[in-house]
Amino acid sequence: MAETTGRVTEIGAEAPRRPQPIEADIVRRRAKLTTLVGELNRRGHELTDVGLQVRRHALGVTATVLAVGAIVAGAIALKIWRARRRNTLTARSGRLREAFGRMIDRPERVAVEPTTTQRIIGSAGSAAAAVLIKAALGRLVRPGQHAR
Repeated sequence: MAETTGRVTEIGAEAPRRPQPIEADIVRRRAKLTTLVGELNRRGHELTDVGLQVRRHALGVTATVLAVGAIVAGAIALKIWRARRRNTLTARSGRLREAFGRMIDRPERVAVEPTTTQRIIGSAGSAAAAVLIKAALGRLVRPGQHAR
């Protein structure tokens, strides 16, 4: 920049451009952006359209549904098979034999007396249950009647 007596002038500055080419460039870019936003909007709607996605990816959806169904059916079949196997006479007698073995190995754990804390908790629970039952019966019986 060069300074003179009252003015500042630019050295090597470009001549001012005409507004028409700038406006035309803005209009062209705006149209391109409108096209891109419209395409993004269309793709977003297609992405959330479940029916369209199922039709487009029918093989994958079918394979997934069949795999999940097979896993669920297999888990149910395994549970039924184990329950039937567990209820056979041989399995039950085997479990009884193991229980007797544990009872013989650790007889102190078979019929254990409750601790003082367990007795206190049991007594408190019984008292609370009695109070709740009495209150419930009191609400059921009308004020003029007596419980029999």
